[in-house]
Amino acid sequence: MRLFFFGSLMDADLLQQVLNRDTSDIAHAPAEILGYERRRAKNESFPIIVPTPGGKVEGRLVTSLTAEDVARIQWYESDDYALRPCVVKAGDARHDAYVFLATASLQDEGVAWEFDHWVAVEKPMCLSLAQEIMSHYGAISSTELVERWPEIKARAMAQHFGEPVAPPTRRRAGSRR
Repeated sequence: MRLFFFGSLMDADLLQQVLNRDTSDIAHAPAEILGYERRRAKNESFPIIVPTPGGKVEGRLVTSLTAEDVARIQWYESDDYALRPCVVKAGDARHDAYVFLATASLQDEGVAWEFDHWVAVEKPMCLSLAQEIMSHYGAISSTELVERWPEIKARAMAQHFGEPVAPPTRRRAGSRR
């Protein structure tokens, strides 16, 4: 299965943590999806892409994923994103792929999401979030994960920002793209 990553899963460390394995065998290449813009999800550190005439989002076309890899990624993304078919451009070629599009549970914050900013500022916290989220893979339902999201996020923020943080109030259906 070919997946198009446009957010934090473009980061090799995060992908390795989500998949719980060495990812050096996974093929990936620069790619873009047309007709969208990448924006920050409201009150979150991860992006969504929103339909935009004339828009373009750069990302990665990822192949060589196993069925277990895809299942783990879907768990990580949970109900905040739905896997949808798309066409991406990699070099001069077009490829059929799948992309995780935001569901109604995520809103557009109205500002661009930048990968380099995420790496520099938010990556450590997101790695902690991913570690805890993936520690529940196969052990609890996605509904239970959603219920635990405010506490998981508050712990990660407190760990990385050095002070207690009130749990977020937004119901979280999924992940950190």
